[in-house]
Amino acid sequence: MTKKSRRVASRQAAISKERKRRKQARAHTWQGPVAPVKPADVTAADTEVALPTMTPPATPPEAPLAAPPEPVARPEVQPASARAIAPRYQYVIAEIRRIGILAGAMVVILIILTFVLG
Repeated sequence: MTKKSRRVASRQAAISKERKRRKQARAHTWQGPVAPVKPADVTAADTEVALPTMTPPATPPEAPLAAPPEPVARPEVQPASARAIAPRYQYVIAEIRRIGILAGAMVVILIILTFVLG
């Protein structure tokens, strides 16, 4: 029976590798610019088989050289007051208290077990 599962596993691995190859090939293909379509230009015949055939240009378009952007003045960040923060963390104190009680109980149980078993 192990041979059958190995065959299945190898087949699934091959399928997975093929999917990855296809996904990478689609990611690296050049799509080209998309022209906007006006609703008046589209007919019923166009919607059935409307696959544009685009050929990539011989050389990729070069980006025009631009001057570096000017630094943007950012306003100073004011520290938030305790009242503004409090509504977001209203359950934190109760949770910390609960965690402390549980941790303390575990430490006490460990100490008791050391004396009993040790």
